[in-house]
Amino acid sequence: GFIVFIGLSTGSRNPQFPRFVRFSMQQAVLLDIALIFPQLFQSIFGATNIKVPEALVEPASSFVFFFIFLASVYSCGSNILGKQPNQIPIISSAAEQSIGPF
Repeated sequence: GFIVFIGLSTGSRNPQFPRFVRFSMQQAVLLDIALIFPQLFQSIFGATNIKVPEALVEPASSFVFFFIFLASVYSCGSNILGKQPNQIPIISSAAEQSIGPF
């Protein structure tokens, strides 16, 4: 997993790949990073012995899962249609800035 992450991260900055491919690679990296945040918050709250109500944890986990799932389906569908999947909030703009204009 980590080797794939590093490969996608460095490959997205390689100008030999088409911009379309680099954009999709960078989005995959950013979506992977987005998956880290729920685990990070869980470890922080677990270490401080702060109890977060299950009524908050379960919907938040479900939201993250569905967001990543729908973003993946949208990206795959856009790529199949030959369109750039640039309508994912926050992720697309960050990927755009990361790969640059060329």
